[in-house]
Amino acid sequence: MNSQIEKSEKEKVKTASFKLNYPNYKSKSKLFGEMELKRISIGDLQSFIKLLDKVKDDREFTVKVLHHQIILPKISVFEFSRIPDSELIKIAKDFVRHEQNIFKYFKETTEEEFFTNFKEAIITYHRKLSMDLQANLEPMIESTKQIFENFNKQYTDFLTSTTYFAESIKGISKITEQIRKQHSQILESLKPVVEQYQSIAWILSETLIPQINFWQRWVEQNRAIFNSYKTFWHAFQEKYKIAKEEAIQVLRKYKWFVSPSMPLSFVFEIVKVGRRNGNQRGAINRLFIEYFTSNNFENLEILVNSWKTNSLFKPRMKIFRDCIAVMKNANNKYNPSNIVLPVLIAQIDGIRIEFMDRNGLSFWNKKWKEWFKGQTQGQELLDLANDIFINILFQNSQPGKPLKTPFTFNRHKIMHGEILRYGRIDNVIRAFLILDFLATITT
Repeated sequence: MNSQIEKSEKEKVKTASFKLNYPNYKSKSKLFGEMELKRISIGDLQSFIKLLDKVKDDREFTVKVLHHQIILPKISVFEFSRIPDSELIKIAKDFVRHEQNIFKYFKETTEEEFFTNFKEAIITYHRKLSMDLQANLEPMIESTKQIFENFNKQYTDFLTSTTYFAESIKGISKITEQIRKQHSQILESLKPVVEQYQSIAWILSETLIPQINFWQRWVEQNRAIFNSYKTFWHAFQEKYKIAKEEAIQVLRKYKWFVSPSMPLSFVFEIVKVGRRNGNQRGAINRLFIEYFTSNNFENLEILVNSWKTNSLFKPRMKIFRDCIAVMKNANNKYNPSNIVLPVLIAQIDGIRIEFMDRNGLSFWNKKWKEWFKGQTQGQELLDLANDIFINILFQNSQPGKPLKTPFTFNRHKIMHGEILRYGRIDNVIRAFLILDFLATITT
């Protein structure tokens, strides 16, 4: 990713925004004696601009600007407004002389035109400042636009194939369009220009560019995953002329998902069964059970062995292989699922926590589910796996109360001994698939 916003451009904006701060100064008045006035700050200038909309009389505007700056003596704006014109002009001239930066556009004409000239000088300075800031920020806006367009072009495949990126692009387009509008409207109004331009600069430097950088890193890190799932569904649709949405709908209905390592024919069988009338939960469960337990659990062993290079899984491989061995050797003498499922859930929990910790999330972070959702947004099959992981296995649970979505595959009810009939082979396979899902997103 090229070009973070140029440091020099930031310094220009910062200089333009804060160069009005200087020490206070004094003036003398026959009516009020020695007076102390503060120098004009950015906040003061913004107050003057707001006054322009409220005060139409030029003399009254001059009175309120000067009164806004008076520190001593303590007098009301009403008292100050009763000062003779000659005294007011004298104080205003001292003000103009000491504030040469903002009053460099002041025109010295007649005393009858003094108050008008005083007001016009502030208006002109404000407009010139707007133009200067516009000139400084224009390259930043164009640079961001170019970064966005390059990103859009470079990752077209991902952007057009996922809802997540499509919505994200809409969002950033709206922000950039909002900046353009705000940019053009500033010169047409007399709102606090510095505040608005600082807002634009902040959006560019602190929000849009870091967000684009994050998306780019995220896409690069997950390119292989995206490609594998994209290839899987493309091949499925080409071979069977069935939309992936139909397959996903069936899988979601019966609380299952598949891995790209599984054959296309398996997914086709799921869709065929799902098209039958009535509840096909038992038939769908049998498809998964037969696939992973046939030939002495051959496909399950292949799935588990694919995790051995993952750093979060490598120290746990002995546990996973022991679980398979327990199921192989049960021989209908006992129910191995009663033993294996809690062990697998404990490892899922441990991997979840380690993965969060690697990414700076505390174990106690209440928003961990939202964070996990963000890991798979836009990839339908991964989203489906994540949904079962978050909303079924880790579904919120209260002791003694039924689950919102009744299902025996629930971490809290199982690990706290509330559900006693959890020991089913389909739940064990779901746990292995959840582990495969975690192995995929933590690679």
